Amino acid sequence: MAQRTIETYKDGQLTGTTTVTVPDGDVNADTMRDRAAQAIAANQTFLALASPTNAQTVAQVQRLTRECTALIRLMLGLLDDTTGT
Repeated sequence: MAQRTIETYKDGQLTGTTTVTVPDGDVNADTMRDRAAQAIAANQTFLALASPTNAQTVAQVQRLTRECTALIRLMLGLLDDTTGT
């Protein structure tokens, strides 16, 4: 279990904080979503290459396989870890 701090605001002013326990699966899901958002930039960079090398193409296929596996795990709720394997 992880700890998170929740901030409470009123009229734009911080009025208090509370520490709550968050299940590991929720933390892992958040991590996977963050990584998916970061993957968009990496994928756009690859797509912008006019003529990717064979090594770049192989690396992209490996990255996409990990990303797809992570997304499938996220969709199925298999959140015991954050890997794409």
